[in-house]
Amino acid sequence: MKIADLSVDRPVLISMCMVALILLGLVALPLLPVDLYPNIDIPVAMVSTSWSGATPSVVEEQVTKPVEAVMSTVSNVNEVDSISRNGQSLVIVRFNYGTNMDQAVADMRDKINQVSGRLPSDAGAPMIMRIDPNSMPIMTLALSGENTGVEQLKQLADDVVTPRLQQVSGVSAVNVNGGRTRQIQVVVDPARLQSYGLSITQVIQALQSDNIQGDAGLVNKGNQEIDLHVNGKFITPGDVLNVPVRLPSGGTIKIIDLAQVKDTYADVTELARVNGLPCVSLDIMKISGGNTVQVSSNVQKIIPAINRVLPSGVKLTVINDQAKYIRQSINTVIIHTLLGGLFALVVLWLFLRRVRTTAVIAIVIPIAMISTFAALYFAGQTINTISLGGLALGMGSLVDFAVVVIESIFRYREAGCGAVEAAKQGTAEVGTAVMASALSQISVFAPVVFIQGFASQIFMPMALAVVFSHLAALVGALTLVPMLASKLMRGKSFTINMTEGSRWNPSVIFTRKVEELKSHYENFLRWALSHRKTVLAATALMLAASLAMLPVVGFELMPNQDQGQYSVRITLDQGTRLAATDQLVGQIEQLIRNMPETDMVYTVVGSPGGNFISSQAATNTASINVTLKPLSQRKRSVFQVIEELRKKVALIPGAQINIQAAQQGFGRSGMPIQVVIQGSDLNVLRELGDLVAGQIGQVPGTRSVLNTMDRTNPEYDVNIDRERAAQYGITAQQILNTLHADYNGTKATSYNAGSTSVDVVVRLPEDYTRNYSHLNDITVVSPTGLQVPLTALATVEPAAGPAVIRRQNQMRQVTVQADVFGRSVGQVQRDIQERLDQLHLPAGYSWQFGGQARDMASSFKSLGLAMPLAIILMYMVMAGQFESLFSPFIIMFSLPPTFVGIMLGLLLMRHAVSVNALIGVIMLIGIVVNNAIVLVDYTNQLRRKGLSTGEALCQAGPVRLRPILMTTCTTVLAMLPLMMGHGEGAEAQAPMATVVVFGLTVSTLVTLVLVPVMYTVIGDLGARWHNLWQKRRQGEETKPATGLSQ
Repeated sequence: MKIADLSVDRPVLISMCMVALILLGLVALPLLPVDLYPNIDIPVAMVSTSWSGATPSVVEEQVTKPVEAVMSTVSNVNEVDSISRNGQSLVIVRFNYGTNMDQAVADMRDKINQVSGRLPSDAGAPMIMRIDPNSMPIMTLALSGENTGVEQLKQLADDVVTPRLQQVSGVSAVNVNGGRTRQIQVVVDPARLQSYGLSITQVIQALQSDNIQGDAGLVNKGNQEIDLHVNGKFITPGDVLNVPVRLPSGGTIKIIDLAQVKDTYADVTELARVNGLPCVSLDIMKISGGNTVQVSSNVQKIIPAINRVLPSGVKLTVINDQAKYIRQSINTVIIHTLLGGLFALVVLWLFLRRVRTTAVIAIVIPIAMISTFAALYFAGQTINTISLGGLALGMGSLVDFAVVVIESIFRYREAGCGAVEAAKQGTAEVGTAVMASALSQISVFAPVVFIQGFASQIFMPMALAVVFSHLAALVGALTLVPMLASKLMRGKSFTINMTEGSRWNPSVIFTRKVEELKSHYENFLRWALSHRKTVLAATALMLAASLAMLPVVGFELMPNQDQGQYSVRITLDQGTRLAATDQLVGQIEQLIRNMPETDMVYTVVGSPGGNFISSQAATNTASINVTLKPLSQRKRSVFQVIEELRKKVALIPGAQINIQAAQQGFGRSGMPIQVVIQGSDLNVLRELGDLVAGQIGQVPGTRSVLNTMDRTNPEYDVNIDRERAAQYGITAQQILNTLHADYNGTKATSYNAGSTSVDVVVRLPEDYTRNYSHLNDITVVSPTGLQVPLTALATVEPAAGPAVIRRQNQMRQVTVQADVFGRSVGQVQRDIQERLDQLHLPAGYSWQFGGQARDMASSFKSLGLAMPLAIILMYMVMAGQFESLFSPFIIMFSLPPTFVGIMLGLLLMRHAVSVNALIGVIMLIGIVVNNAIVLVDYTNQLRRKGLSTGEALCQAGPVRLRPILMTTCTTVLAMLPLMMGHGEGAEAQAPMATVVVFGLTVSTLVTLVLVPVMYTVIGDLGARWHNLWQKRRQGEETKPATGLSQ
């Protein structure tokens, strides 16, 4: 090849090109964003509509249903979910992967404009929000102090900490959670109100009208027009005391004569603490597209400076940091990749027997790898565990390509050629084959364009990383290897001394063993060719056994990873007060702190945590986020710790307690097992949910089974007598406003205390609002000033209504979810399917799997389409390479044995079939055929020289055994550390590496026997068909002649 001559004759040019690639890679490397997984475009948007005072049933009927209906008509919608709760409607629209979300949101806005006129007039305007992973916090900090109240902590967080964090490069927002906010409370005396004929709403109106500022117009002064500005805003809390309230009889009365004004704090609705100390948390969000690791590092650097300006005893600490696990995972992949490269080089040295020859490949590997980073940067990719896994596999190909070239050069040097001549001729001899091999491996990734759904989000970055690394490997093998070989492989003698004095030389020992192996292999190959039925039967038996392993191995979407964190979600009965919830949470906290693996416990009482879309703060909920010690400092995995804690909390009555390991990345949320039941009646759905939960709980491997339908919410219904209310001129809205102000308090206005806005809230005394009997004392003021008792306008009756109504695709639904331990998701799902198929649901009710099961089915379907396409493309490329339909067909028989190795590897290493594993399978398709190509190609060459088929195979096998073993060993050893590796993030790479290692190993061993056997079998079948065709043709030629003679 001319490229080989150019590389050897112009070493400076090649060196400069390589230096340029290295510079590009080194410049691109720090610019590449670093994350745990590739960037995931979550095609989800949400419509939120508030409607103060409306019950879930009313919200569902008058807001949720109309919005759902129009959202379902938007293009590319996959699913429409909704949540209707007190005063709020959430409609979650899930689009197909690949949808242009900017256009989708614009279409949603158009549809909302069409329906807005049909929504209740007093409901808020619908707000459209796109779900963006960048809007989720990358870090959570805690501000705590032993002798510092949460009020002071909140003020420090707002005034000292937040301004400094917002100045950090890469930080887009800082949200402060917890603490208590300053509030001016106007606590009205209900007896005085009634005595003066006033209502609480009139007090509110007085405060609102007396705390204003604005422009009053223009005043002429000479030739000037001057703005006239009225400033009537409150300056101090004392200003509230003197606000006049107009009396129905005429005249006014001051607030101080009707109420007690308190400069205090808002009621406690949430308690937060870290390791038992009260705290305020701060969520850190990064800018869109920002480098998570870099932003985290920037924040970490400023924390000591912030702590220095905080009061004594107050400290800012890190509760959760995504970057920590990302760093550990990336480092794990890098270390394992480097170890794999080192192992491969050792094997090459044993085969090639020369340090300088091995050094050629050792130089080429890092250059090709570094140049790949430049390609990833220009393609807009990130550095993550998936792309690095692709680079690791690319390194195996780099070694393969370089080995073929260097081995060819090596043979020419052994034959006595000079270094320059050997470099040129050796590269020219195999250059076309190397390019064809690279093309066949790259072609495997062409079907990636047909992969859809979740799998496309993970496979595309992997495919790009592999393709770029393969191209870099090809360029390095055809240019850098011959150039370096011409310089480093000089010397007089290039043969190894096999005399007795060298018997302790590792290379001598290894070479002798390889020669012995060749002899044994030749004998076995001759036996196999004479016992073809036995070989084929054994192969078929192995394939049948591997198929039987499939149900045992199981399926899952993604392998679970021990990220050293887990969460506990606690839900008590509806209406449970905060203090009671806190008491129970304290018991669970103590259990967690007593476990030796626990490092940090962050608790929030009054918030369920979890999915921010479906969760709602309530005094009967709590969340505990636990951080464990590093893997090196604990003996048990996070899953084993969770299993022990589940057994302990099972003894705590009166609460739903869900424990789940943190799984960062891909927007995964909720339990892996989710069964969605749809129907119309909420009571029936609740009963079916309980029935299904009972069935799931009996399946081995299920944990934390939960019917997500909230229990009925205890309430009092105020049923208005519209005729009586109309007689007094009182509307339903007036009654609602009066009750809301009396029992919840109402923000009347606010005033500025420096840079902080302080709310002024009007409310009744706490002991009054907690007493049900005082409902009979409530009065509503009519337009004429008459105080009308609530009992004269409405009846109050105890009732129970749904706290939340969930819908899916415009049907009410309940979800039963469960976690999995000790078995794969697919195995558990299969057992659940068998149980639920036996249930007889009422007419109009149905169930289906959701969550991971749905994503798994979609991903496996796409990958299942990609695999046969990859095989077809492989065959087409090889057919073009061999200019034959026969040889590629024989080579394809090297693929079935890979399935045996794959199943055996997954079973032995205890991995399920996952997206990661299937990606490894697609990669393997492009690798395993190379060995068969080498064997079949050389056999064809020998047959063209006149050898019989059997003799050609018996000679080709032993001759090609050495390069086959070299390429197999280097690839397997390069992936071995990833397969066996331990540490943070190793779980993501292990299934893919296991598939490659076991699949390639078994395929190589079987290919060395099966491919020669199939070569003879198909050859014999072809010969028989040819003979039959010839006889038929001769017969057709004979018939006309016979007819003429007659």
